[in-house]
Amino acid sequence: MLSVINSSNLIGIESHLIKVEVDIANGLPCFNIVGLASTEVKESRDRVKSAIINSEYNFPNSRIVVNLSPADMKKEGSFFDLPIAIGILRKLIKKNQTYLDESLFIGELSLDGNVRKVKGILPIVISAKKDGLKRIFLPIDNILESSFVDDIELIPIKSLKDCIDILNERKIVKLNEILNNKKDYDHSLDSESKIYDEDFEDVKGNYFVKRGAEIAAAGNHNLLMIGPPGSGKTMIAKRIRTILPQLDKEEMIEVSKIYSASGLICENEGIIYKRPFRSPHHTSTRQSLIGGGINASPGEVVLSHNGVLFLDEIAEFDRRILETLRQPIEDKYINISRVRQNIKYPCNILLIGAMNPCPCGYYMSENECNCRSYDIDRYRNKISGPLLDRFDIFIEVNSVSYDELNNRKKSESSNSIRKRVQNARDIQNDRFRNESIKTNDEMKSSKLLDYCNLNKEALNTIKIILNKYKLSNRSYTKLLKVARTIADLENEMSISSNHIMEAFSFRKAYYTYFK
Repeated sequence: MLSVINSSNLIGIESHLIKVEVDIANGLPCFNIVGLASTEVKESRDRVKSAIINSEYNFPNSRIVVNLSPADMKKEGSFFDLPIAIGILRKLIKKNQTYLDESLFIGELSLDGNVRKVKGILPIVISAKKDGLKRIFLPIDNILESSFVDDIELIPIKSLKDCIDILNERKIVKLNEILNNKKDYDHSLDSESKIYDEDFEDVKGNYFVKRGAEIAAAGNHNLLMIGPPGSGKTMIAKRIRTILPQLDKEEMIEVSKIYSASGLICENEGIIYKRPFRSPHHTSTRQSLIGGGINASPGEVVLSHNGVLFLDEIAEFDRRILETLRQPIEDKYINISRVRQNIKYPCNILLIGAMNPCPCGYYMSENECNCRSYDIDRYRNKISGPLLDRFDIFIEVNSVSYDELNNRKKSESSNSIRKRVQNARDIQNDRFRNESIKTNDEMKSSKLLDYCNLNKEALNTIKIILNKYKLSNRSYTKLLKVARTIADLENEMSISSNHIMEAFSFRKAYYTYFK
């Protein structure tokens, strides 16, 4: 007897349809799985056999061959336990083959027959919908995460016996009741409610830094903060995502696919609705930052997609690891190549860096610096020129005075700043409606003059700056992009001399510390 059951294989964050072909024939009893199956897939033989027996079904005492097609694609994970078991028990199922051809089965089986949660269910459900399948049988613990995909029937199951009963119409699934029992949070795309614990109203003083953060958020410009310990660099960085526009549904799905494939989605939420904020330690390895390993898993850069990647004490990172960031920052994606596969991950991030001006941290501050010139130069040279060129905004962060610290009046709230940022983003969305980009930071050099209209005074100003400071082509481009964002924040169609001067004021720290 030959049966064919649909399942899915996850490679990176993309899912691929797999045909699980189960052939039960006369011969010496054996149970083989072929089709380029990994170790964890081959181990499913024992799980499937025990699950069938402990669910009080008869396991065939025959020759069983399971083929995972296409055979040239490497299969990994525990997704195939349930479809293999369904294929073996095909004789017990009353549904016709057409029904099964329109269905997809995903789930890991425990030895007692229960169906356990799997990673990556969201991209699997999205792919099943694109492939034209009508329904998917999946673990009940994955149902909340899957419920954000429309126009496909979700059938949550607790056990193998539960799945067989549903297929034979001995049990009816009440999906809404299950979702209501699991959903214990409430959020809305249009909600003005506070979804972050941090807020810019907690930040005292440092108005120039907060202005830079606002510009960075409005145009998605990379930001580097330089200042002594305790001046508020980390505090400000943690609050930048609170002034970014809320994720729209498309961005939510993009981020949630990454987190789903990594197994990082909270069971009680089901989807990522906050912008990611990742802050890896400076001892992080290249693999943890960029991604990779045997399974080519995503790293911190990818997990920051549509959010913020904060590199605190950036000068303490290994220089060779920092250099691997140059291509992802510029291209907004990263390729991880392996012998049998090449995985492309999106990483459209807002990079925020923070560092001390010297090893002791007090160079050019109120406290005395004890570092030698050689040590200061060596410390700053850990960040290469090409990497510094990837930053659009450089800000010197100074310690706050006593009067400002003890001022009871709160600063401007994140919600108030976010409204201005959202307005600037709306202007950019309208500007780039015919392009495949969303923010000023993504503007191609060939389109720069089309979107950055400078009046005569602004042209003279930027010419003087270019000649005096010998800006590289990339620095010149980034200066124009930042000026374009400042103009957007002020609802100005053309870029004026004031916008150019303010944009350049956010590069002065670069010439103070790195030139």
